[in-house]
Amino acid sequence: MTPFAIAAAQVASYCEEIELNIETHVAAALVAAEQHVSVLIFPELSLTGYEPELAEALAFHVNDSRLNALSLIAARHGMTIVAGAPVQSGTPRPWLASIVFHPDGQRTCYSKMHLGSEEPIFFEPGSCPATIETAGIKTGLAICADSSRESHPAWYRQHGCTVYAASVFLTEPWYLGDTPRLQRYAQRHEMLVVMANHGHSEGTLRSCGRSTIWLPDGTVGLKTDDTTPCLQIANRAARDWSLRRIDL
Repeated sequence: MTPFAIAAAQVASYCEEIELNIETHVAAALVAAEQHVSVLIFPELSLTGYEPELAEALAFHVNDSRLNALSLIAARHGMTIVAGAPVQSGTPRPWLASIVFHPDGQRTCYSKMHLGSEEPIFFEPGSCPATIETAGIKTGLAICADSSRESHPAWYRQHGCTVYAASVFLTEPWYLGDTPRLQRYAQRHEMLVVMANHGHSEGTLRSCGRSTIWLPDGTVGLKTDDTTPCLQIANRAARDWSLRRIDL
Protein backbone atom coordinates (compact mmCIF):
# COMPACT_ATOMS: atom_id res chain seq x y z
CA MET A 1 0.00 0.00 0.00
CA THR A 2 1.27 3.48 -0.93
CA PRO A 3 1.99 5.54 2.21
CA PHE A 4 -0.66 8.12 3.10
CA ALA A 5 -0.77 10.72 5.86
CA ILE A 6 -3.27 13.47 6.55
CA ALA A 7 -2.66 16.31 8.99
CA ALA A 8 -4.77 18.96 10.70
CA ALA A 9 -2.80 22.19 11.02
CA GLN A 10 -3.82 24.06 14.18
CA VAL A 11 -2.38 27.51 13.51
CA ALA A 12 -3.04 31.05 14.68
CA SER A 13 -4.69 33.53 12.33
CA TYR A 14 -4.67 37.30 12.77
CA CYS A 15 -7.40 39.63 11.57
CA GLU A 16 -6.40 41.32 8.28
CA GLU A 17 -2.73 40.27 8.69
CA ILE A 18 -2.67 38.46 5.37
CA GLU A 19 1.11 38.38 4.85
CA LEU A 20 1.69 37.09 8.37
CA ASN A 21 -0.98 34.43 7.96
CA ILE A 22 0.55 33.29 4.66
CA GLU A 23 3.96 33.02 6.36
CA THR A 24 2.37 30.86 9.07
CA HIS A 25 0.85 28.58 6.43
CA VAL A 26 4.15 28.25 4.58
CA ALA A 27 6.02 27.38 7.78
CA ALA A 28 3.45 24.75 8.75
CA ALA A 29 3.46 23.27 5.25
CA LEU A 30 7.24 22.90 5.30
CA VAL A 31 7.07 21.02 8.60
CA ALA A 32 4.31 18.85 7.14
CA ALA A 33 6.53 18.10 4.14
CA GLU A 34 9.31 16.97 6.50
CA GLN A 35 6.77 14.59 8.06
CA HIS A 36 5.78 13.20 4.62
CA VAL A 37 2.20 14.45 4.90
CA SER A 38 0.06 13.72 1.84
CA VAL A 39 -2.90 16.02 2.64
CA LEU A 40 -2.65 19.10 4.89
CA ILE A 41 -5.87 20.66 6.21
CA PHE A 42 -5.92 24.21 7.57
CA PRO A 43 -8.85 25.74 9.52
CA GLU A 44 -11.80 27.70 8.16
CA LEU A 45 -10.81 31.16 6.82
CA SER A 46 -7.28 30.47 8.03
CA LEU A 47 -5.68 32.96 5.64
CA THR A 48 -7.72 35.94 6.85
CA GLY A 49 -9.04 35.03 10.28
CA TYR A 50 -12.74 34.38 10.86
CA GLU A 51 -14.12 37.83 10.06
CA PRO A 52 -17.26 37.48 7.88
CA GLU A 53 -17.88 41.25 7.83
CA LEU A 54 -14.51 41.77 6.11
CA ALA A 55 -14.84 38.90 3.65
CA GLU A 56 -15.70 40.94 0.57
CA ALA A 57 -12.75 43.28 1.09
CA LEU A 58 -10.32 40.44 1.85
CA ALA A 59 -11.47 37.97 -0.83
CA PHE A 60 -8.81 36.14 -2.82
CA HIS A 61 -8.84 35.04 -6.42
CA VAL A 62 -8.19 31.31 -6.46
CA ASN A 63 -4.96 31.91 -8.42
CA ASP A 64 -3.78 34.86 -6.31
CA SER A 65 -0.01 35.24 -6.74
CA ARG A 66 0.42 35.88 -3.00
CA LEU A 67 -0.20 32.16 -2.51
CA ASN A 68 2.43 30.94 -4.97
CA ALA A 69 4.68 29.67 -2.18
CA LEU A 70 1.99 27.18 -1.14
CA SER A 71 1.67 25.97 -4.72
CA LEU A 72 5.43 25.46 -4.91
CA ILE A 73 5.50 23.44 -1.68
CA ALA A 74 2.60 21.29 -2.88
CA ALA A 75 4.36 20.58 -6.17
CA ARG A 76 7.83 20.02 -4.70
CA HIS A 77 6.66 17.62 -2.00
CA GLY A 78 3.74 15.89 -3.69
CA MET A 79 1.36 17.24 -1.06
CA THR A 80 -2.21 18.53 -1.33
CA ILE A 81 -2.72 21.67 0.80
CA VAL A 82 -6.19 22.91 1.78
CA ALA A 83 -6.26 26.53 3.10
CA GLY A 84 -9.27 28.59 4.14
CA ALA A 85 -10.17 31.96 2.61
CA PRO A 86 -13.00 34.06 1.22
CA VAL A 87 -12.81 33.56 -2.54
CA GLN A 88 -14.23 35.80 -5.26
CA SER A 89 -17.42 34.29 -6.65
CA GLY A 90 -18.28 36.78 -9.39
CA THR A 91 -21.01 38.27 -7.19
CA PRO A 92 -20.72 40.92 -4.45
CA ARG A 93 -20.62 38.13 -1.87
CA PRO A 94 -17.57 35.82 -1.96
CA TRP A 95 -17.60 32.12 -1.26
CA LEU A 96 -16.53 30.92 2.18
CA ALA A 97 -14.04 28.53 0.70
CA SER A 98 -11.06 26.26 0.88
CA ILE A 99 -8.40 26.78 -1.78
CA VAL A 100 -6.90 23.42 -2.71
CA PHE A 101 -3.26 23.42 -3.89
CA HIS A 102 -2.64 20.24 -5.87
CA PRO A 103 0.74 18.55 -6.44
CA ASP A 104 0.43 19.10 -10.22
CA GLY A 105 0.35 22.88 -9.71
CA GLN A 106 -3.38 23.31 -10.19
CA ARG A 107 -5.61 25.09 -7.72
CA THR A 108 -9.27 24.35 -7.14
CA CYS A 109 -11.84 25.69 -4.73
CA TYR A 110 -14.35 24.03 -2.42
CA SER A 111 -17.09 26.41 -1.27
CA LYS A 112 -18.99 25.87 1.98
CA MET A 113 -22.39 24.46 1.11
CA HIS A 114 -24.22 24.96 4.41
CA LEU A 115 -23.65 28.43 5.81
CA GLY A 116 -24.22 29.00 9.52
CA SER A 117 -25.29 31.82 11.83
CA GLU A 118 -25.04 35.18 9.99
CA GLU A 119 -22.81 33.86 7.19
CA PRO A 120 -25.56 34.04 4.50
CA ILE A 121 -25.41 37.83 4.85
CA PHE A 122 -21.77 37.87 3.79
CA PHE A 123 -21.20 34.76 1.63
CA GLU A 124 -22.58 32.91 -1.37
CA PRO A 125 -23.25 29.23 -0.58
CA GLY A 126 -21.45 26.55 -2.53
CA SER A 127 -23.33 23.81 -4.35
CA CYS A 128 -20.91 20.94 -4.94
CA PRO A 129 -18.95 18.58 -2.67
CA ALA A 130 -15.22 18.19 -3.29
CA THR A 131 -13.03 15.14 -2.90
CA ILE A 132 -9.28 14.58 -2.91
CA GLU A 133 -7.83 11.20 -3.87
CA THR A 134 -4.27 10.42 -2.78
CA ALA A 135 -2.60 7.00 -2.60
CA GLY A 136 -5.97 5.37 -3.27
CA ILE A 137 -7.65 7.10 -0.31
CA LYS A 138 -10.52 9.50 -0.97
CA THR A 139 -11.02 12.45 1.37
CA GLY A 140 -14.20 14.53 1.48
CA LEU A 141 -13.81 18.23 2.29
CA ALA A 142 -16.06 20.08 4.74
CA ILE A 143 -16.11 23.56 6.25
CA CYS A 144 -17.53 23.91 9.77
CA ALA A 145 -21.36 24.11 9.55
CA ASP A 146 -21.35 21.70 6.59
CA SER A 147 -21.24 19.04 9.28
CA SER A 148 -24.55 20.26 10.71
CA ARG A 149 -26.21 18.21 7.94
CA GLU A 150 -25.58 14.48 8.15
CA SER A 151 -26.31 14.29 4.44
CA HIS A 152 -22.93 15.96 3.90
CA PRO A 153 -20.62 13.23 5.29
CA ALA A 154 -23.11 10.58 4.15
CA TRP A 155 -22.75 11.73 0.51
CA TYR A 156 -18.98 11.42 0.74
CA ARG A 157 -19.19 7.93 2.24
CA GLN A 158 -21.57 6.82 -0.48
CA HIS A 159 -19.05 8.04 -3.03
CA GLY A 160 -16.13 6.08 -1.64
CA CYS A 161 -14.55 8.48 0.84
CA THR A 162 -12.98 6.94 3.94
CA VAL A 163 -11.76 10.28 5.35
CA TYR A 164 -13.87 13.35 6.23
CA ALA A 165 -11.76 16.50 6.69
CA ALA A 166 -13.43 19.48 8.36
CA SER A 167 -11.86 22.94 8.40
CA VAL A 168 -13.52 24.82 11.26
CA PHE A 169 -13.58 27.93 13.39
CA LEU A 170 -14.99 26.94 16.77
CA THR A 171 -15.38 28.96 19.92
CA GLU A 172 -15.98 27.11 23.19
CA PRO A 173 -19.81 26.99 22.83
CA TRP A 174 -19.62 25.97 19.17
CA TYR A 175 -17.05 23.29 19.99
CA LEU A 176 -19.38 21.71 22.54
CA GLY A 177 -22.15 21.54 19.94
CA ASP A 178 -20.19 20.45 16.88
CA THR A 179 -17.71 17.85 18.05
CA PRO A 180 -20.25 15.23 19.22
CA ARG A 181 -21.65 15.22 15.67
CA LEU A 182 -18.23 14.67 14.13
CA GLN A 183 -17.54 11.82 16.52
CA ARG A 184 -20.89 10.25 15.64
CA TYR A 185 -20.17 10.54 11.91
CA ALA A 186 -16.84 8.75 12.35
CA GLN A 187 -18.57 5.79 13.93
CA ARG A 188 -21.73 5.74 11.83
CA HIS A 189 -19.97 6.09 8.48
CA GLU A 190 -16.76 4.27 9.45
CA MET A 191 -14.60 7.19 8.37
CA LEU A 192 -11.51 8.82 9.79
CA VAL A 193 -12.69 12.32 10.76
CA VAL A 194 -10.09 15.09 10.88
CA MET A 195 -11.01 18.47 12.40
CA ALA A 196 -8.63 21.43 12.02
CA ASN A 197 -9.55 24.35 14.32
CA HIS A 198 -7.75 27.66 14.75
CA GLY A 199 -5.11 27.99 17.38
CA HIS A 200 -4.86 31.27 19.27
CA SER A 201 -6.80 33.85 17.26
CA GLU A 202 -6.53 37.64 17.19
CA GLY A 203 -9.87 39.01 16.02
CA THR A 204 -13.52 39.46 16.89
CA LEU A 205 -14.04 35.91 18.23
CA ARG A 206 -11.76 33.58 20.16
CA SER A 207 -11.06 30.06 18.95
CA CYS A 208 -10.78 27.26 21.49
CA GLY A 209 -8.32 25.14 19.48
CA ARG A 210 -8.51 21.45 20.44
CA SER A 211 -8.15 20.07 16.90
CA THR A 212 -9.11 16.41 16.92
CA ILE A 213 -8.87 13.21 14.90
CA TRP A 214 -11.54 10.54 15.39
CA LEU A 215 -10.89 6.95 14.33
CA PRO A 216 -13.44 5.09 12.19
CA ASP A 217 -14.92 3.44 15.28
CA GLY A 218 -15.74 6.85 16.74
CA THR A 219 -13.06 6.90 19.42
CA VAL A 220 -10.89 9.98 19.88
CA GLY A 221 -7.58 9.00 18.37
CA LEU A 222 -5.72 12.28 18.88
CA LYS A 223 -6.68 15.59 20.45
CA THR A 224 -4.80 18.69 21.49
CA ASP A 225 -6.09 20.24 24.71
CA ASP A 226 -5.40 23.90 23.95
CA THR A 227 -4.60 26.40 21.19
CA THR A 228 -0.91 25.50 20.84
CA PRO A 229 0.20 25.53 17.17
CA CYS A 230 0.68 21.94 16.04
CA LEU A 231 0.11 19.30 13.40
CA GLN A 232 -2.17 16.38 14.24
CA ILE A 233 -1.10 13.60 11.86
CA ALA A 234 -2.79 10.33 10.93
CA ASN A 235 -0.71 7.80 8.97
CA ARG A 236 -2.33 4.90 7.14
CA ALA A 237 -0.35 1.66 7.33
CA ALA A 238 -2.08 -1.43 5.93
CA ARG A 239 -5.59 -1.22 7.43
CA ASP A 240 -4.70 0.68 10.59
CA TRP A 241 -4.13 4.33 11.49
CA SER A 242 -1.19 5.54 13.56
CA LEU A 243 -1.43 8.99 15.11
CA ARG A 244 1.08 11.58 16.28
CA ARG A 245 1.41 15.27 17.12
CA ILE A 246 4.17 17.65 16.02
CA ASP A 247 4.35 21.06 17.71
CA LEU A 248 5.01 24.01 15.42
